[in-house]
Order: sequence, then C-alpha cells, then structure tokens
Amino acid sequence: MGMNLEAMTDGPFSRKRMVLIIRLLVIIITAYVIVFTPASPDVKNWGYIFIAFYLFTNLVVAAVPETFFFDDRVFYFIIFFDSIMLPAGIYFSGYVGSDLYLIYFLILCLTTMSARFHYLMVNIAIFAAIYAWMLYQNGLLTGSESISYALRIPFMVTIALFYGYIVSARMNDKEDRLRTANEQYEQIVQATDVLVYSVDKAGHLLFANSKFVNYHGFSKEIRLLGRPYADLYASDESRVFLDKVDRVYQHNDMVQFESYDQTNHRWFSNTLSPIRNPADNSVFAVCVVAKDITERVEREKELDSTIELLRTTRDQLIQKDKMASLGRMASGVAHEIRNPLEIIAMGVDYLDFNLQAAGDNVHQSLEKISNAVDRANRIIDDVLSFSRKSDFQVKDVAICELLKEVITLAAHHIDKNGVTVRRDYADESIKVAADWHMLEQVLLNLVNNAVDAIAESPQKHLALRVYRKKVTTVGYKTGYRRADFFKVGDSMVVVEIADTGKGISEDDFPKIFEPFFTTKDTGKGTGLGLSLAHMIMDRLSGTIDVESQVDEGTTFYVKLQPWGENNNTGELINGRDQKSPDHR
Repeated sequence: MGMNLEAMTDGPFSRKRMVLIIRLLVIIITAYVIVFTPASPDVKNWGYIFIAFYLFTNLVVAAVPETFFFDDRVFYFIIFFDSIMLPAGIYFSGYVGSDLYLIYFLILCLTTMSARFHYLMVNIAIFAAIYAWMLYQNGLLTGSESISYALRIPFMVTIALFYGYIVSARMNDKEDRLRTANEQYEQIVQATDVLVYSVDKAGHLLFANSKFVNYHGFSKEIRLLGRPYADLYASDESRVFLDKVDRVYQHNDMVQFESYDQTNHRWFSNTLSPIRNPADNSVFAVCVVAKDITERVEREKELDSTIELLRTTRDQLIQKDKMASLGRMASGVAHEIRNPLEIIAMGVDYLDFNLQAAGDNVHQSLEKISNAVDRANRIIDDVLSFSRKSDFQVKDVAICELLKEVITLAAHHIDKNGVTVRRDYADESIKVAADWHMLEQVLLNLVNNAVDAIAESPQKHLALRVYRKKVTTVGYKTGYRRADFFKVGDSMVVVEIADTGKGISEDDFPKIFEPFFTTKDTGKGTGLGLSLAHMIMDRLSGTIDVESQVDEGTTFYVKLQPWGENNNTGELINGRDQKSPDHR
C-alpha cells in the first residue's frame, strides 16, 4: 500500500494504467457486493445493468490518451463521475439506509484529510480492521449474509485506494509544478548577469546567487550566508544600504538607488524589493538586485567632458556674436560721435590757446566743455567694454533694473522706428539668479529683434511684463526629471517681450533657434542672436518659449530661476561656471 507514487507514473505503472486498474478493482468489488447482497429481483436486474455500464466506462477511460491524465479537468471529471457511481452501486446492492453510505462518506473525509497516500492507506487499514472486528462481534460475518458483509472490507479499501491515488496524484502534480518553478527560478537567478541576494532587517545575508558569490571572491554560497553586509562593503556604503533596507521595512515598498563599491571600484544600480509574509503581508526580508552600471557612468563622464568642450565652443560663439554686434555698433559710434567730439576737443584747445587773455569765466567754460568731451569718451569706452569677454557670474540680478538698462541701450533703435514701450512689472523687487551681462545680451537681442519686426507694422507697440509663475505642467526642461531646470511645483520668473510685428511664418517657426538662420536682409543680421540666446538661457538653467501669429505679433517668454528659491539657484552659484566674485 505504501508504494512509491513516482513509480506509478513511469513504465508499466503509468498514471493511466493505475487509474484503469484501480477503477477495475472498484468495479469488481462493487459487482461482488451487488451480486452477493440479497435484494429484490427488479433491483438485482438494475444492478447487473449498472455493473455492465460501469465496466463500459472503464473502456471509455482506456481510450483516453495518456497526456489527458495530467490535466486537472480529466481528474476532476473522474472524481465527479465515480462519486455518483459508487453511491448508485450501494443503492443497487440493496443496502439503502444501511451504514455503508456512512462508511463511504467517512472514506471521502479521510481521503481529503490525508496529506500522503501511505498515511491514508494506514488509516483505512486500521479503520477496516476495527470495522471487521465490530462485524464479527455482532455475528454478521457468519450466516447467510456473511459474504455480503465480508465484502464491505475490500469495498472500503478499494474505494480509499481509488480516491487516495487520485488525490495524491493531484498533489504530486502540484509539487512537481512547484519544484519545476523553483528550479526555473533558481536557473534564472543563477544565470542572470546581475547580483541577486537577500538580507534581513539587520543586513545579514540570507541568499546570494553565484554572480554575487564570485564577485566577492567566495567559492560557495554557504560561506556568505549569515554574514553582515558590513563585512563586504565599506562602512559608509553599509550605512547607506541599511538605511534603504530600513525604508523598505517601514514603507513595505520598493526602493532604488545607485552606489559605488569602493573596494572593487564599480558602480551599481540597486533595486530593493520587499519579500512579504503571505499570512499578514508583512516584510520579513529584502531582495536586492544590483546591476553593474560602471560602463554607463564612465560614458557619462566622457559625455560631461564633451559637454564641457561644447560649453567652451559655445562661449566662443557667444563672444563672437557680441563682438560682431558691438563691432558694428562701435563703428557707428566712432563715426557718428567721436569725429564730432574730436572736432570739439580741437576747438576747445584752439580757443584756450588763443584766448589766454580772456577772463576766468571763459577758461572755466572751456574746461567744462573739455570735461564733457572726456565724459562722452568714457561713455563710449564703457559701451565698447561690453564686447570684451567676461566671466560667467551668477548673482542676484534685479530683473526690472536690468530691463531698464536694456531699454536705455536700445533707446536709439526704439525711437528711430517710432516704437512705444509699455512696462508691466508686478513686483519691481523681483530678483533672479543670472549673470548680468549675459542676461542683458539675451534681453537686448530680443528687444532689438522685436523693434525690427515692428518697424514696418502700422501698430508699433512693444510690451514688457515681469511676473512670477508656479510650474504646473510638464514641458521642455520642466517636469520631474533630474535634468529638468524647473520641477513641477517650483516658482519661476517670467519676462514677456511682446511685439505687434509681422509675426513668424509656419515654415520659419521650427528654425528660429537654429544657428545662422535669419529672416533679415543680407548684412542686417548674422542669424546667431536667438541660437546664442537659447544657449545662454540653458547655461542659466532657464528657457525661452515663443508664441506667434502672422500679422498679429510675437511674444517671447524668458523663464528664469528666482533668486534663492529653487535648487537650481544653488547649483548655478556653486557650479563649474562660477569663476569670479565680482559683480556688476
């Protein structure tokens, strides 16, 4: 009775054959019970028909392919069918109302409660022995009905054998599937190219795959189990790791972070996941998957070097554009102002030489004129100094004061084209984190471009607005990523520069920030202004957005970091671009 269940599924004892043999044994014992039990002729005749039909069902089962006997639905159907047939057999035996039904259902209960097949058979053997003794004590094993009572014993055993085998086969299938799943899981974990291990709350290793074992120079997993994490990594690394493990236990949720192995000089991306107790969903261990990202980090360092080179090139382009713009302006200033100033200076010297006998009032007047000429020359020198290369200096910049100076620098261009300027500053004390000169170049370029666009428009209005705004949507350099300049929820300072010019056509709109693209006539623009303004804003952790309607006008939105409010402010001040403490 205690035969090996695995042997039942192989060779001559295949699962199909065992089911057929046991069912045949059940049918034979049931037939004997029906034949040797006294009953009315009508019941006897129906009993014979029942036996024939039951035998026929075994032939049907014999025609079913072997593979179907590993299908849960086939086994459930056999259990359901035989659970109907066996009580029917008891009925045709003439034992209606006897204790045989009770015995049958008792066997079913024993079958469902038995964890192993051989335990069930031991229970049935003990139960059958006790039941046989009770029959003997009551004198039921002697007399004319002794055979029918004696047949109850093998009937009980065969029923238990039949149901016990089916239930045990199902349990065996589940164990096989579980074992196969565990083996596949083990193969996947061991074959993966990442470090996989688990720890308890104190950081002691509970499991480690071969990759982790080999990485730390051990030959077997057993030599690692039970060791604290601190034995394998530096103290500061261990402290950070245990803090993350504690977070997993506290929040019952996954945690991700990057770490650097100081011993082996490798970078890892770590994912810590809770291993939960199915009973109460509490965390009893933490599974760690660590992926080596050293190659990616090294590439990022190479990319940083390339970006630094691009920044240098960008600075050169910015300087080139400044020099080109201011060179043209300086040429105009020298021609329009300095030539008359030289004539005035020569005239003052001539008068001072030829009017030596004049009174003090005359000489004082000549001295004032000479001082005014010198002052005008100094103003020209200040303008020309704007074209000289300056250090990138992020400080607190009063944006409204800066706009006032921008309008002053562009005043001649504005007045020449008859443009009216409207200012709308919500708070004139607003300060931004920026470099004065570079932001001045951006705003001056946008104002000059706006004036050029308005020049041929019947409505010549330029509007400047300054206001604060909360970031609420995801967009360019705005959102939740680490590289975004503005995070959702941050504050930004917006400078609006709106004109009533001809607008930007749909074809030109995607190209306005491209280097050397311009819609101006030859000789009137280099096409570098907006592209360099875009690069300067990127350096200031800000952005430029634009909206335009043809024949209605264009609005540029310069979005800046408010001074001392967002994290990017500190990064700008303490970053690589900070070179000099001087400030305008």
